[in-house]
Amino acid sequence: MWIDLVDAIGSLAKLVDEENDRLTMPVNHPDLPGIVAAKARLAGQVEAESARLAREQPDWLATLAHEDQDKVRELIDLLMRRLTINANLLDRRLRLCDDLMGAIAAEAQRLTGARSTVYGVRGTLRMSEQAAPISVNSQY
Repeated sequence: MWIDLVDAIGSLAKLVDEENDRLTMPVNHPDLPGIVAAKARLAGQVEAESARLAREQPDWLATLAHEDQDKVRELIDLLMRRLTINANLLDRRLRLCDDLMGAIAAEAQRLTGARSTVYGVRGTLRMSEQAAPISVNSQY
């Protein structure tokens, strides 16, 4: 029934909003993995309900009352806006992690002196930079 789909979309929108709140804070929260797992489950439920409705009643949205159609459309719009914000926040976090790892690698290379000079056949010099090992929590 379409009510199950609407409930799942509403729950997913609330959960994405909660994740967005956590992602805007400077500290990683220990409950983020649980939120992500719940988000994946709800997204699967929304997909399954959508597929079931499309299979059983291809024109299910058109058969609803106008108020219900508007409610479903508004809820989907709300979810899409929150998911767009979520995607931007996650992209920002990933770019920040890339920048941090690049800075750590550059500093490790600077500290270890993992550079060498190679003389060419014609007397040219070429700088060679080797990757410096980076350990996280004392493990390579």
